[in-house]
Amino acid sequence: MQEGTVGRRYARALLSSLEKEGEDKLKAVEGELSALAALLDRRSGHADFRQAMLNPSFNLEQRKAVLKAIGEAHKVDAATARFVALLVDKDRIPQLPAIAAAFRDEVDAKVGRVRATILTAKPLSATALSDIVRGLEQRTGKKVIPDVAVDPSVIAGVRAKIGGTVFDATVRARLDRLRAEFQVQ
Repeated sequence: MQEGTVGRRYARALLSSLEKEGEDKLKAVEGELSALAALLDRRSGHADFRQAMLNPSFNLEQRKAVLKAIGEAHKVDAATARFVALLVDKDRIPQLPAIAAAFRDEVDAKVGRVRATILTAKPLSATALSDIVRGLEQRTGKKVIPDVAVDPSVIAGVRAKIGGTVFDATVRARLDRLRAEFQVQ
């Protein structure tokens, strides 16, 4: 089974088990799963945690002990702890990043929010970012959670991507359109 499919199945099952819980609980579990998934990341994660979770020389009980210690130290919600223990039992910890991403998407859909990747040529001020987010919220009718990236090659302007929709108001895009127009004629 592919990672995305596994991720969606486990995410939907977790969401279903938390159906009666409030929005705050969903957001808390989502944050905790994302944090644990980030620990597994090869570049920015924690090497010892990754080793304990992914190395076959660690048995299930040792993995659960590591997770229990982390859970107690960081006051992880009981639902998150049970779910991650289930992933250990089912040998699905390697899929935790995909599961966490799928759960985040499920929670976003349930609470009416979307994530936007906002690309600019230079860092935005808090006011400018707030204005962009407000405009995107008016367009989508949902709460927008921004992920801002800086790329000098856009020259100036802003490009925002929400799901499969791109709002491109960059100078680079305008130049590309002009170049294409002149080549056609």
